[in-house]
Amino acid sequence: MLCCLLFSMASGYGLWRELAPFLTKPIKEVLVADEFAGEDFDFGLSSYSKLLVMTDCFHIVLGYGGIDMVDEAVRSVVSKCADRASDIVKTTPTDSFAWLVRAAASARLLANDDFNVALQQSQLTGPNEQWIARFRVNLAETYLTQLSARSVTSEEADLRLLASSEKGVRLIAQRYISNPDFRARITAIVERMPQERQIVFLKSVKKSMGKG
Repeated sequence: MLCCLLFSMASGYGLWRELAPFLTKPIKEVLVADEFAGEDFDFGLSSYSKLLVMTDCFHIVLGYGGIDMVDEAVRSVVSKCADRASDIVKTTPTDSFAWLVRAAASARLLANDDFNVALQQSQLTGPNEQWIARFRVNLAETYLTQLSARSVTSEEADLRLLASSEKGVRLIAQRYISNPDFRARITAIVERMPQERQIVFLKSVKKSMGKG
């Protein structure tokens, strides 16, 4: 009887944890940081539950502008997301997306060392995850001056990964056109790739410029 009761309690707690992400306030309320002041961003044992929380945190963390970060309430929300990402990678160190969320939160909190370590870990644990690599590149380019030498190397690996796919090369081509400072760096990377990939990249750039 006692065993059944304990099992029932454990199951109930597990279910409550799994449902926690669905009870989080709508992300649109991110513009009012105080609305998230009491939010725990709790998650369950499943990878899906963790992904839901990390997805919310990623959008929330990057949703604030630079001036917002002087607000203590905003910093508290971002710090909570950083803590939750850390909680996840402690038990699942291969969770590349959680490492990315940790990197994003650290960047917003001006924790430069944590930002670089987390960004590198995200690339190391998810070197072939293109959807995460795209976010990593965006984050790295946003905080380019804060990148360490090892983080620059990690981003170069992500750029090579993106340049090897049709969708990825389109994204890189768009950044090539919109960001002059990016051109020399990506050109140096593409030049070391097989000729067929170089041709695809050039065609994608021309197409993005309306010349293809």
